[in-house]
Amino acid sequence: MTIPHCCKHSNKRRLTKCRRKSDGKIFKLPRRFTRKKCKKGIKGFSARSSCAPYKDCIKKHKGGSKKHRAVAVIDMNNIKGNVFFYSSDDRCNIRYNIVGLSSGHHGFHVHTCGDLTKGCESGCSHFNPTNSHHGGPHSKTRHAGDLGNIHSSNGRATGTISVKNLSCNPKSDLSIIGRMIIIHQDKDDLGKGGDAESIKTGNAGKRIACAVIGLID
Repeated sequence: MTIPHCCKHSNKRRLTKCRRKSDGKIFKLPRRFTRKKCKKGIKGFSARSSCAPYKDCIKKHKGGSKKHRAVAVIDMNNIKGNVFFYSSDDRCNIRYNIVGLSSGHHGFHVHTCGDLTKGCESGCSHFNPTNSHHGGPHSKTRHAGDLGNIHSSNGRATGTISVKNLSCNPKSDLSIIGRMIIIHQDKDDLGKGGDAESIKTGNAGKRIACAVIGLID
């Protein structure tokens, strides 16, 4: 019999064990304090012990799981700005405000490595844990790090992007923490260019600005 996650098991079932999501540790049930009471926040040593199975599900939001936030601060080649990431469940919402870009569209991607030893060039390839072809942010086939294009007008690019399969949770296989956000010189063709480079990079051209993505909470 599969032992359910402590955050997901039904309170109506008479379970004797549950498994903590973060590390797989098995806990006996019932506890002194219910999951519902633990989520409200209870202080004291006995409370910490009783609520230990539920530490991954204490803070709840509308989406049903803990939200995580991250930020990348760009300051390179006279291009400056912030990119904020907010994730819950399997969706990540991105908000950006960047100044100093030339007018037009610029490819925008999460790259695998957060290595700045050679500037943006050491950021490795697009974040692609599923080994897929390049695409757009809403394409059926895409790299997880494919965010499409941002558009600059009068020296400023602002907007939001919402994508699946990215996470700000450092424990997730889809985590972007410690990876790199990169802005490219040219427009990303979203994998529709008809050549080998299109399904690899989107023909987005030179890497002109970047920053490492860091966890906020």
